[in-house]
Amino acid sequence: MNKALVISLFSGITVNFFVAFGIVLGGTLFSGVSAFINQQPPFATMINWSDKLKIWGLVAALGGTFDSFMHIERIFEGGDISPIIKQIIYIISAFMGAHTCTLMLRWFLKGE
Repeated sequence: MNKALVISLFSGITVNFFVAFGIVLGGTLFSGVSAFINQQPPFATMINWSDKLKIWGLVAALGGTFDSFMHIERIFEGGDISPIIKQIIYIISAFMGAHTCTLMLRWFLKGE
């Protein structure tokens, strides 16, 4: 494999992971602040919102729309398989970022 291709792939993986992670973490922290201001239980609210924000972290990391899925469709029409694998790796990376953040928050907030 080309060194530039590997660096580009690794860069995309880390960006997708941390964007999804940051969306879930930031949204969850601000939901806790909002719950505190409104005299609601902040930890329960934060855990609830971390699950709700997981899909939005995934979508935001992939570009805000489902372009990755449309890109996969175009690749199938063209017959080249390697970009499909790249897009699937990006999707998995974004999901892992959002899921890791959710697990980390549960661990910190509930001790699970």
